[in-house]
Amino acid sequence: MQASIEQALSDREEWKSIEAQEKSVKLEKQSAFYSRLPSLRFDGNWAYLGTSSNNGIPTYQYQASVNMPLFTSGRIHAEVLKANLEVQKIEQQKLDLRNQIALDVKTALLNLESARNEVEVANLGVKLAKEEVDQARDRFRAGVANNIEVISAQDSLSRANDNQIAALYRFNQARADYARSIGQMERTYAK
Repeated sequence: MQASIEQALSDREEWKSIEAQEKSVKLEKQSAFYSRLPSLRFDGNWAYLGTSSNNGIPTYQYQASVNMPLFTSGRIHAEVLKANLEVQKIEQQKLDLRNQIALDVKTALLNLESARNEVEVANLGVKLAKEEVDQARDRFRAGVANNIEVISAQDSLSRANDNQIAALYRFNQARADYARSIGQMERTYAK
């Protein structure tokens, strides 16, 4: 079960999305924190000026600047606090999503096992109904029973076949639900 949950966490798109959001928010927090550090910037420009290519001259401009934030009125501190809140919010959403995915996988596994057992019971019901039809026919041929018993046994076989079809449908639905819960729906059913 744990392997299925881990597979779901690696394959489901909503998990990948929330991990990307978490990475983005952590980078925003880091950016806000580093904005209080001094920064050094180099700029440059080169151009060729003139009325024609024969009388043009190259022009250059280079510039360097240092930015040292001395007083930011608490803006950087507020940005860091806001980023911390966003990180906490995303972590809580991630925990909630992990729990939801685990619940989806566990529920799908339980439903799959239940549907598998239901198919086994339905198959056994069909087998028993076939034996009942065979026995009713044998009794009818021997003259011990009438035609009503054979018809009743055939009706039981028909109901058993219907139950088997319904059980197989629920089993296939449970398989599809399990594939969706672990993020394998496209790989499993896109063929």
